[in-house]
Amino acid sequence: MTTQTILEQAGIPLLLFVICMYYGLKLMILQDVSTIRGKNKEPVKDEKAYAKKGGALILFFGFATLVMTFLLFVNLYVALAQIVICTIIFGVLWKKMNDKYGA
Repeated sequence: MTTQTILEQAGIPLLLFVICMYYGLKLMILQDVSTIRGKNKEPVKDEKAYAKKGGALILFFGFATLVMTFLLFVNLYVALAQIVICTIIFGVLWKKMNDKYGA
């Protein structure tokens, strides 16, 4: 398996992993929730808790994407099922976090 083949199969998931790591760490370190919420939205109830939980959830999704990348080489259907399940978990947890700490 060559580097070209690996990048063809796993390029987009690896890019998504890098983007999730960037925004997750940026949210946790800088605690700037306007990065993901937008400038014109109303402020959140607890900005520090929102940034910490939101950053952790984005990091979770990033690592789920990395796991999916490795599963692509094992079994495509398992990789697809894993990312769908993790996306649903991410969505439910994000909704709970937004209801608790959001506006």
